[in-house]
Amino acid sequence: MLQSFFIICSGADSNLLQTCSQGEKTKYVGIGATVFFTAVMAFIASSYALFTVFDSIYPALLFGI
Repeated sequence: MLQSFFIICSGADSNLLQTCSQGEKTKYVGIGATVFFTAVMAFIASSYALFTVFDSIYPALLFGI
């Protein structure tokens, strides 16, 4: 389940990857995980930066998303 989520995050065609080797699937899972965790870190950084500007958590989370 987590592997298929990371494949979707990588932008690869999951139907095409079903016919490929396990090495190709692993490569796209790694790309998807990198994209996902980069987005998570960007959300955290932007929320923290906006929290220091607004001094309130609600606008920071709203603009962070």
